[in-house]
Amino acid sequence: MAKTLGGFNKEFWLVNAIQFFDGLSYFSVIIILSMFLTDNVGFSDYEAGAWQGYFFLFITAFMFTVGSICDVIGDKKSFIFATILLMVSRLGMGVFPGLMEGKLLQYSIGGLLFIMALGTAMLVTITSTALRHFTNKDNRGKGFNLYYLIMNIGAMLAGVAVCDGFRNALGPVKGNLAIFTFGFVMSAVCFLCAFLINEDNMEEKDEDDGSGEVKTPLKIFAEVWKEKAFQKLVLFLCLTLGVRLVFTHQTMVMPKYYLRTMFADFQLGAVNSLNPLIITVGLALTMNFIGKFNIVKLLVVGMTLSALSLLFLAFPGEWFLAIPGINNLDQAYRFVIIAQILVFAVGELIFSPRFTEYVASVAPKDKVASYMGLSALPMFIARPINGFVSGLLIASLCYDGVKAKIETGNIEYLESPEFMWMIYFALAIISPIAVVALKRTLTQDNAPEEAQKEVAQAQKEEAKAEA
Repeated sequence: MAKTLGGFNKEFWLVNAIQFFDGLSYFSVIIILSMFLTDNVGFSDYEAGAWQGYFFLFITAFMFTVGSICDVIGDKKSFIFATILLMVSRLGMGVFPGLMEGKLLQYSIGGLLFIMALGTAMLVTITSTALRHFTNKDNRGKGFNLYYLIMNIGAMLAGVAVCDGFRNALGPVKGNLAIFTFGFVMSAVCFLCAFLINEDNMEEKDEDDGSGEVKTPLKIFAEVWKEKAFQKLVLFLCLTLGVRLVFTHQTMVMPKYYLRTMFADFQLGAVNSLNPLIITVGLALTMNFIGKFNIVKLLVVGMTLSALSLLFLAFPGEWFLAIPGINNLDQAYRFVIIAQILVFAVGELIFSPRFTEYVASVAPKDKVASYMGLSALPMFIARPINGFVSGLLIASLCYDGVKAKIETGNIEYLESPEFMWMIYFALAIISPIAVVALKRTLTQDNAPEEAQKEVAQAQKEEAKAEA
C-alpha cells in the first residue's frame, strides 16, 4: 500500500486534516459558548450555564449509540454526515441572532445545539475509529501521537487567533457570531476532506465473523454491552471521571475565574492557548520514545499530575507572596494560573494519547467504533456534570465582586475561590487512586491480547523491582 508523508497513507492525513480544521472551530466555540448564550441569545447566567450543560449532555447521550451507527455505515459516510450536521448548526448559530429574538431565538438555538451535539459526537467517534483503520500495529502509537499533536495545534490557534482575533477585532458580541460563521466554513472544508477519503486504503479492516449476517447498529451495541472486556472498559472509563473534570475547567470554569480574580479584559483565548502550546512542544519532543513505557503506568502518572495541578489554585494567594518577585496578589494569581496550566499540560501530555491508544488496542476489530465511541464518553459526561456543579460553586465561591473581598482580606478560606479548587482537587485525585486499587480487576482474565502483554510486562518489572 502506498505511503506518503511520515510513513502514513493519504487517508491518515485527511482524517487529521478534518480533526485540525474542525478543531479550529470547536475549541474556539467552547471558549465563548457561555458568553454567546448570554450576550447574543439573551439567556441569564444560570440559563446559559444550564444550556451549556445540556449541550454536552446531548453529546454524552449520542456517544452511547453513535459508534454502532458508524460501524454500520462506514468511515466515509460517517464523516460526511457529521460535517453536514456541523455546517447546518454552526451557520444557524452565526446567523439566527441577527434574524430573530426573544423566545423564538432561544428555542431555535436550543435546537441547533442539539444538532451540533449529534455532529460532534459522530465526528469524535469516527475520527478515533478511522485513525485505527488507517494505521497498523507498527505505526499506531506514532499515529495517535501525531493526531494529538495536530489537535493541540488546532486548539492553540483556536484560542489566540480565532477567539481573541475575532473578539478583539469586532467586539465581544459580533465576534461571537463571526466565530460561529468561521466554524461553518471550517466544517465545509472538513466535508471536502471527507469526500476524498478512500476506504479501500484501510490498513486494518474490521473482521467479518463469517456469518454473512448484516447487523444493525442496535444489535452491535447490544452485543458489546454483553462482553466482559467491554464492561471492564466501561468501569475503567468511569474511574477516570474525577480527573476528567480537570480537563473541562479551562473552558467551563476558568473564564469566569480569570475575569473575577484578575481583570475584566483578560485575554481568554491567549491563556487557553498555553495548554495546547505546551502539549504541542512536549509531544514533538517525546513522541519517539514515550510509547516504550507501560501504558497503564503512564495513565496513572498523567492522571495524578493533572489532579495535583489544582493545588496551585487551591492554596491561598497570600502564601505565594513569600516567593521572590511576587509582590502583590495580582502577581500571585498570575503565577498560580501559569503554574497550574504548566503542570496540567504535562499530565495531559502523558495521559491523553496513551488513553486513546489503549482503548484502540483493546477493541475487537469488528467493533472498533463502538469501543472508541465510549472512549470519549468520560470527557462528555464530565462536561455536563461540571456545567451544573460549576454553576453552584462559582455562584457561591467565585461570584462577581469576590476580587474586592480578596484584596481587602475580608474573606474566609471556606468562602473563597481557593476552596472551590480544593473541592475539585478532592474529586480529581480519586481517579488515579481508584485505578491503582482496581488494577487487577481491570486487566486480568479476558483482557485483549495487547492489554495482556502490557500487564505481563508490568508484572515482570514489578517482580524485578521486588527482587
